[in-house]
Amino acid sequence: MKLLIISHEYPPIGGGGANACFFLARQFAQSGNTVDILTAMYETLPKEETTESGVNIYRVKCSRKNKEKSSFAEMLSFLCSVWKSAERMAKENKYDKCLVFFGIPSGPIALHLKKKYGLPYVVRFGGGDIPGAQKRFKYIYKAVSPILRTIWKEADALIANSEGLKKRAQRFENRYEISVIENGVDDRFFCPSDGNKEQDDTLKILFVSRLIEGKGLQFVIPKIKQVNEEVTKENKKGIKLLIVGDGPYRQTLESLAKEYGAERIVSFEGRKNKDEVREYYRGADVFILPSLSEGMPNVVLEAMASGLPIVMTPCEGSKELINGNGIVRKSADFCEALTKICTSAEQRKRMGVNSRTLVQERFQWEQIAKRYLALIAKGTD
Repeated sequence: MKLLIISHEYPPIGGGGANACFFLARQFAQSGNTVDILTAMYETLPKEETTESGVNIYRVKCSRKNKEKSSFAEMLSFLCSVWKSAERMAKENKYDKCLVFFGIPSGPIALHLKKKYGLPYVVRFGGGDIPGAQKRFKYIYKAVSPILRTIWKEADALIANSEGLKKRAQRFENRYEISVIENGVDDRFFCPSDGNKEQDDTLKILFVSRLIEGKGLQFVIPKIKQVNEEVTKENKKGIKLLIVGDGPYRQTLESLAKEYGAERIVSFEGRKNKDEVREYYRGADVFILPSLSEGMPNVVLEAMASGLPIVMTPCEGSKELINGNGIVRKSADFCEALTKICTSAEQRKRMGVNSRTLVQERFQWEQIAKRYLALIAKGTD
């Protein structure tokens, strides 16, 4: 197949959606498909390049200030900037299918290409493109809802990366079929440590993500001192909560740590690159994600691939990710579950092994890409 992928985020810019775009495109190309990606220019990145796996990347100049996230105005800038390039490429290359990340901002382009050139398209949801996902876009969601419904209606397939995200989408619009295909993880890059961490004098609890209110750390930090006291009493060694990442909520979280006397227990490590993050996973004993809402959290998959037991809230993705490899609890009971897992070395070891096994059985990108291709290929001659 000849595939056109349109995404305003592609590594090194963006987050989980960009990561999925990268690995899926690589697997598509390695399976013998022609893959062209239209994405946003950022700083000194080349306008055009072909990766080692054969993916052709075309970047268009648009407004983009932040490497990790974009504002709605910047998304609109991408939409306007990429329009002519998408038209030209669709006309010249006669693609079989178009895959867009996500309904907003790339969906309107796909809808236009289908109406003008008859190019079928598939929409991969990101979470933030579904109305109601982000408070900062409250009024924008109202404005874009009519066009979003049309984009979904005309799509040849809609893909959510978890059952939870599918249900969230259906609360907005339930007339169209939505397939669930989970994210994958690079289990060769993210892998367990060879060392015996039980010999360390401190139990390391790891959190990795952008520091925003929706990640739920404000429910953990006020209780972490109590967790430390109970774990120390049982294990004869204390805990350390390592928070890797940065964001607008950091100052609030630092104030909470100070207010509740947890400054020596909580360590704000700041933003780290991919190689550094891998070492944090390898050095940790437990991974936590107390999020209020997710799509399919890549950080949990990375922690699982690294052989860590997981404690997370029942947000989107928890149903698929936790099966004998962790504990799912609501915010009110989260720290009780964390204490339980921190006081049982046997449980941590067993759950960590299960995490790695689950990744290798269900969440390798090669397996995920085959499911995408099977769905995308439907109706293609």
